[in-house]
Amino acid sequence: MSDRFDLVILGGGPAGYVPAIRAAQLGRRVAVVEKDAMGGTCLNRGCIPTKTLVASASLYRHAAMAKKFGLQGSLDFDYASIAKRKDMVVTRLRKGVEAHFKHMGIEVVRGHGNLKSADLIDVEGRALHAQNILLSPGSVPMVPGFMNQEGVLTSREILAMDVLPESLIIIGGGVIGCEFASIMASFGVKVTIVEMLPGILPGVDADVAAVVMKALKKAKVKIHTGQPAENISITQNEASVTLGDGAVLTSSKLLVAIGRKSRTDDSGFEAAGIKMDDSGNIITDDNNRTNLRNVFAAGDATGKWQLAHAGSAQGIAAVHNMFEAAPRKINADAMSGCIFTFPEVAIVGPGEDEWRERGAMVKISTSRYIANGKAMGMNETEGFVKLICKEQDDTIIGVQVVGADASSLIGWAVMAVNAGIKASDAAKYIHPHPTLSELFMEASEGMGYGAIHG
Repeated sequence: MSDRFDLVILGGGPAGYVPAIRAAQLGRRVAVVEKDAMGGTCLNRGCIPTKTLVASASLYRHAAMAKKFGLQGSLDFDYASIAKRKDMVVTRLRKGVEAHFKHMGIEVVRGHGNLKSADLIDVEGRALHAQNILLSPGSVPMVPGFMNQEGVLTSREILAMDVLPESLIIIGGGVIGCEFASIMASFGVKVTIVEMLPGILPGVDADVAAVVMKALKKAKVKIHTGQPAENISITQNEASVTLGDGAVLTSSKLLVAIGRKSRTDDSGFEAAGIKMDDSGNIITDDNNRTNLRNVFAAGDATGKWQLAHAGSAQGIAAVHNMFEAAPRKINADAMSGCIFTFPEVAIVGPGEDEWRERGAMVKISTSRYIANGKAMGMNETEGFVKLICKEQDDTIIGVQVVGADASSLIGWAVMAVNAGIKASDAAKYIHPHPTLSELFMEASEGMGYGAIHG
């Protein structure tokens, strides 16, 4: 078989396998180079396994509140079985991707790929000639030098465990750290978060992060903010962290969750002439093109968003561009994201804090879960929906939600922000009762005459 393709994609994560399918739908001959498991970090060591654990933790948390619902009895858990189910879900989804590839005629080339030129990728001695190339190598956990010790856990190692630690220190109070804190605390692990910034969840509005902070503390998670980890020590039975103020924290395990960095240093990008920024991210234009002819990039390695859905969207846009299909552009001010803590956080567009930092004239309206009938019946009264609108015409330009089912509810906001809907119009849309979706209608009413229920 010829080793000439219309498109060769380096990396089989969401920024690689999704555009591969689109290119095949457009009738192109496609190859995907992947040394590890298909699906990348998201499917195998990130989004999917963590959210599967969240599902188990959520059910267990609700069982603990059974008496409040007039129910009797109790529920226990076996973490080994929970971990086994997580692996089963991952395997099933990965096999689904592989089966879809086979059906679409997409060739998977196993091995480590190296970019040699604008039309050639070498995979351990096999030359793949390509009319177009898409680089989607992904990212890896960021572990500073003094933390790079045997026994230190990253998200990869903690997801591979089938036995829970008695206690856990998490260095990093961002998305990854807070999600693992919520999961582990739900199963009774004594969790401590260390965050060098003044607050947790940087990038999320302060009032939203405050709800998550309160919930974590209620779950007995200890949180140290404004304190960097200056030193760590790992033994077989204990991990210790020395903070900037000299305090020493101890636990049975230590997780480093301070973020991820682009994986761009081991595939020949620099030698092939790809321009990268000082952080090692691939530089792309608004059409996801690199500086090399017919070479595109998508996903974490572009340094724009570390979000699976963003990478997939970038990849699809690149494929549409290279094969002259209906054009697509990524609107940075309409990007969405979810944080699967208890309660959940979901956002679309810049938050109130960022819009004000930009000097934009905005106004805010919130609707609180405690005033929603469905939320009350669910015993999920913590949180709120916040609309951020242009002051001059009430156009919705950002939404932040913290509360139960925020990740599902945010779809309403994604449509509103992308379509440029005005709050005055959204207030007139008749939402079904009783549902959590009414929170958006109430917040929209709040931009005008006032919310009905508060």
